[in-house]
Amino acid sequence: MEGLLRSLRTARGFERQRYLPMLLGGQSIGWIRRGQEDRLRGWPDLFAVSRERISIRKIGEEDLSAAFADLARTLEREGTIKGWRGETYAIRAEPGGAALFHLERAAMRFFGFTSSAAHLNGFCLRNENSAIWIARRAATKATDPGMLDNLVAGGVPSGEEPWQTLLRECGEEAGIAPALAAQARPAGTLQISEEAAEGLHCEVLHLYDLALPDGFTPRNADGEVSEFLSLAPGAMIGCIARGEMTVAAGLVAADFALRHGMLRDEEGKVGAAIEACRLPTPA
Repeated sequence: MEGLLRSLRTARGFERQRYLPMLLGGQSIGWIRRGQEDRLRGWPDLFAVSRERISIRKIGEEDLSAAFADLARTLEREGTIKGWRGETYAIRAEPGGAALFHLERAAMRFFGFTSSAAHLNGFCLRNENSAIWIARRAATKATDPGMLDNLVAGGVPSGEEPWQTLLRECGEEAGIAPALAAQARPAGTLQISEEAAEGLHCEVLHLYDLALPDGFTPRNADGEVSEFLSLAPGAMIGCIARGEMTVAAGLVAADFALRHGMLRDEEGKVGAAIEACRLPTPA
């Protein structure tokens, strides 16, 4: 149980005093690790840097996107940002809010900006016993290579909604036909703030559950998964407790197991750790 709790608490374990908040129009939208702020002083038209905060100049969405793209490319040439993807994420002041600007996804952690992702719990019932499908991330992945993940998990790029991302990733990552993928059911929203080598990994996780037919076997089409595992609930929980799953995937999987009565939590500690990451359901 302690290993499981340690993994779940990592999802909200960042130490704020080690970071400077990034503000735009008075709203905090990101976090820069202390010691990295001097890298931003070369862009005085974009930032006002002080000992307490970094304020972003309030300019239009297109101009902000262009300015941050220039900065991100410079940091990439210096080796600070790695794994360039050529794909942008929308930067928002709050989940579901309007996009303020857009940024290359490989740069998100350096600035501590919050991204969004769609995660699918794919499960089968076999003689009243549940089996959960888990994916192993390919060794070539830029982040968390070789670690275990949910059956389908993908970041929401600029211009997409989580549901659109889910349907697309279901086909690309696990070979789930569109008609079957459309049967997935929303299961809430969680948020993580996890310290990472590059900075801070902040992400809103949109959860979905999908009952898969007996005999279903996932097949990867985009090269991002090296293998799939069909695990009993207890085995899956063991993977989370041993740190074999990504922090986000472990949180999503533990939430699924708790919601479906697959995980004993007499003292309520697991539930409390998960609820600390829960976002309210929009009215």
